[in-house]
Order: sequence, then C-alpha cells, then structure tokens
Amino acid sequence: MPAPPEELRAAYLRTTWSVRTPGGTIRLAPGRPAPRPLRPSAIVTAFNPASAPAPAPRNRAAARRLLAQVAALGIPFLPARAHGSTRPWDEPGLALLGPAARAAALRLAESWHQNAIAAIDDDGRVVLLATRPGFCGRAVGEEV
Repeated sequence: MPAPPEELRAAYLRTTWSVRTPGGTIRLAPGRPAPRPLRPSAIVTAFNPASAPAPAPRNRAAARRLLAQVAALGIPFLPARAHGSTRPWDEPGLALLGPAARAAALRLAESWHQNAIAAIDDDGRVVLLATRPGFCGRAVGEEV
C-alpha cells in the first residue's frame, strides 16, 4: 500500500542529493542554496518509477537508457545520487546542467513515470517539481 500523500511529500522534502563535479562532491537539499556550478540544473532518475521499488536489473537498465537519452539531447550532465531519509535507499541519477535542464528533466522524468525532480534555479534555490499529474495534488511542473 502506498504512503499517504502528505507522508510521501514529507519524505521527498527530506531527500538530499549529491552531485559529483570535477571539483568534488556537492550536497544539495531543499531549503539550502546550491553553489554556483549547479545554477541552473535539475536532477532526474529512472529508478523505482512512482516510488515503487523495482528489481535491481530493471533499475540498472532504466538508468542506462536514461543516460543514453540525456547524451543524445546534448545537455551537459554530471552523475548524481538521491539519498532518502525515511528508509535506507539510494538512487543514482543525472544532474542536467544549464538553462535547458529543467524542461528536459521534467520531460524525461514524466516519461520514466517519476513523481518529481529536484530543480535548482539561477539563484541556487533547490525545489522539488511534480512530474506526474496529481502527485501530492500538484500539476506537472508545480512545486511539491
């Protein structure tokens, strides 16, 4: 049985991310400003669609396909990882960089049936954006 919407929303808002950059790992969280190298950007994953655990081989195959999709778009990216706070889980993903990152990540996440992405604006504000209609009562692209 899925978690109630407010419980799921709270879990998403407690998520942190790490992004591997040439200068070292950068840690991100909603409510904490992101450093300049990640302004603007967006983090997307193909693991565990709609927050439903998927078998490891399926997740790994999805991650490889997501990597190929992002590479084909020509958008710069860095390896990223989401870290959950309510249960032990870690999901690899990609931090898409630059002005096209948010729109591309929204489209990709929606196609992979993800609930949300982390987006960083030009001012370094880290927010979660819904990527599935109705996730936490939000429309696609709305802040969770």
